[in-house]
Amino acid sequence: MSYSFNVTSPTKADALKAVETAMAEVVKGQPIHARDQAQVQANAVQAVELLSEDSTKDIVVSCNGSLGWSGGAPGAETLTSVTINVSTWLGERKA
Repeated sequence: MSYSFNVTSPTKADALKAVETAMAEVVKGQPIHARDQAQVQANAVQAVELLSEDSTKDIVVSCNGSLGWSGGAPGAETLTSVTINVSTWLGERKA
């Protein structure tokens, strides 16, 4: 099961809160992603913290990934593949 979302915010803190909110929505629609939710958010923190500060730019974060699994009751599936991608950059601030 896969997910993909982008968030754009004026500050690092706002961007990370937006990632948390977006990932919570992913989990609501695809409960298996509760299994990788913390890792996605941790990767976003690490990537965003590497960016330089620029008060004239927005922080853009793109997250996408997927989980593969087999068998097991919901919440106890055997994960067979995990993909977590986080990219972030300074984007032009929209007026």
